[in-house]
Amino acid sequence: MTAKQPTKAQRIRWEKIRELGCIICGAVYCSVHHAKTGGGGRRNHDLVFPLCYEHHQGEQGIHFISRRVWEERYGTEDYFLQKTKELLGE
Repeated sequence: MTAKQPTKAQRIRWEKIRELGCIICGAVYCSVHHAKTGGGGRRNHDLVFPLCYEHHQGEQGIHFISRRVWEERYGTEDYFLQKTKELLGE
């Protein structure tokens, strides 16, 4: 079971992930998106990938247009989780 708050190690990993830039467009300023949470489900702080505001919460964002539409347009969360791990060398 995942803790409510991220651990120190998870926060350090998030910094590395944000430094990658948006996984969709490469924008420098981005945040981590918690993948596979389901409708308000419990977050797993290890299942994250970087998204800029537009692709996260903006008009083209996964939280705006729905996960289904977003994945049809850009690719699956599983794909971006794997791509993030590869970019980090994990």
